Amino acid sequence: MFKVAVLLSLVGLCLGGAKMKALKGDLAAMKEDFAKVMEDTNGSLEELEAAINNVVSMLNDMKEAQAKKDIDNQWQALHMAAAAACRGSTPEGGKGPWSNSVIPKENGAKCSDQCKRNADRTVCKAEVSLTGYPGKATSYTQKVGYFYNYECDGGWNEDINHNEVAADETAIERIQTAYYRFCCCAKP
Repeated sequence: MFKVAVLLSLVGLCLGGAKMKALKGDLAAMKEDFAKVMEDTNGSLEELEAAINNVVSMLNDMKEAQAKKDIDNQWQALHMAAAAACRGSTPEGGKGPWSNSVIPKENGAKCSDQCKRNADRTVCKAEVSLTGYPGKATSYTQKVGYFYNYECDGGWNEDINHNEVAADETAIERIQTAYYRFCCCAKP
């Protein structure tokens, strides 16, 4: 403290009264701010650990929510691709003022039977099976997906990995060669 007083006295002589007064005020403000910082950090170690654990828990919840959203977005992209495949598989398209629908294909069932189970879109137009790969294409000849078009009365591949309803939620992330199958249904 003595060194600070001597230093302040020397500075005071050099700067004059007004500057010295401002410097003392700044020093007092810094001491006050330092005291506040010390006071704010005087909590117990347990409180600090609890706060850190709370932040970590919130981050984990955010990661989990993002992972769920990523999976949902992958399924949505597949559904949109299936809708496009159904549209491309129906040369006449959908006629009239209503939409057509896409439903997941059940193992062993025929799309003609599955469409009949719908309340309003009971006519099968096609069955499609498709898969796509993650990531951006790097060439104009790179295969980014595959598809099959089937007739409505086929049973076709019964591999459980090709059945969206029977697959677990994260299968879309893990199984890159699954051909998910869909029925293309229209209003009569």
